[in-house]
Amino acid sequence: MKQISLPVYAELSRALSDTTLKLHASQVHGLISGILTGNPSSSAAWEELVTGSDEQGEAHDLLQSLYDNTNKQLDEFLFEFQILLPSDKEVLPERAEALTLWCQGFLTGLKVANVQIVGRDASEITEAINDMIEIAKMNYEDVVASEEDEAAYVELVEYVRMAVILIYQDLRESGNAKQAVQSGQLH
Repeated sequence: MKQISLPVYAELSRALSDTTLKLHASQVHGLISGILTGNPSSSAAWEELVTGSDEQGEAHDLLQSLYDNTNKQLDEFLFEFQILLPSDKEVLPERAEALTLWCQGFLTGLKVANVQIVGRDASEITEAINDMIEIAKMNYEDVVASEEDEAAYVELVEYVRMAVILIYQDLRESGNAKQAVQSGQLH
């Protein structure tokens, strides 16, 4: 099976800097991922939030590719879903900031898709969402380029990646169960 790849972070950052909203590349990917996780059929929700009225040009093409490939990665339930973050060559505080922005975008995307973020019943998905809220509030300015902080960052990125897969699967399964009840398939 061919691996589905996302646009290059630096390329998307440059393209987004030319848009009127000037959003951060990681934040945009988090937003798109959150919308897709909450409602994979809401294909147009991200466009207005990210591009505003500018629907043409390099940024839109890259964003459409980002949306399509993220949708495929999530939909296939394989563990190839990736978070769009700066390369490991960048300084750790910059990568940590991008991770916090990614989580902020993801949580916003869930809200746009009408997924309850706070006040949820206790469950694995609630714990994962609460953890992402805490990561979104992380003070990345306190991060130093040490082996310990680098290892913690790598663990956080993997945790967020797996949390998204868990949340996506849980929402799909609960959505399918609700549809079955509504259509009378479950007794």
